[in-house]
Amino acid sequence: MVKNNYFGDTKFDKAYFTGKSSCGYPGGYTKENLLNHDYDYNDFAAVAKKISQLGVRTYFEIGCARGYLMEELLKLGVKVKGWDVSEYIIKKASKKVKPFIEIKDISEIKNLPDKSFDLVHVSTVLGYAPLKKLDYYLKEIKRIAKKFVIVYSGTPEDAPEENSIRLINKPDDWWNKKFSKHFALVDLNWYLWKPD
Repeated sequence: MVKNNYFGDTKFDKAYFTGKSSCGYPGGYTKENLLNHDYDYNDFAAVAKKISQLGVRTYFEIGCARGYLMEELLKLGVKVKGWDVSEYIIKKASKKVKPFIEIKDISEIKNLPDKSFDLVHVSTVLGYAPLKKLDYYLKEIKRIAKKFVIVYSGTPEDAPEENSIRLINKPDDWWNKKFSKHFALVDLNWYLWKPD
């Protein structure tokens, strides 16, 4: 279990991932449901292929949930590692990917070596971080990434159900300006950046 209360009173538990909470995933966090909604990166096989074509051989995801994308990357020979704060959702990961997922939060990023992974993927997690820690986490993400970063955060417009639990509720333009202070843009449609 994550020892600190990083996300305050937010519970990323069964209710959150089964659609029984006022926030989270209506209909549940399953591949089928994600494909039926307008979530980013929901065609996991296609995204994994594109990542592999970038020459990525090592991949790290913070906020990986069930590790759907990691599982597809494993099929392509990519070495993967993932962290999530939800013990509930990690238990739901497939047997193929579960050994590569740990219950950890982003505050533990400081323990990873420099340039540890070809690609570091941080999806929506940063919106739950305290604003005063945001630049620190972005610097740490940059430090551990060799080639690429995929980073995005939910906004009040695209995920209003999360507004009550996110600590940073800012529009896409604000996030993109913040990211551009730490990374070089490669493809905004893909949320793809370089750590240089």
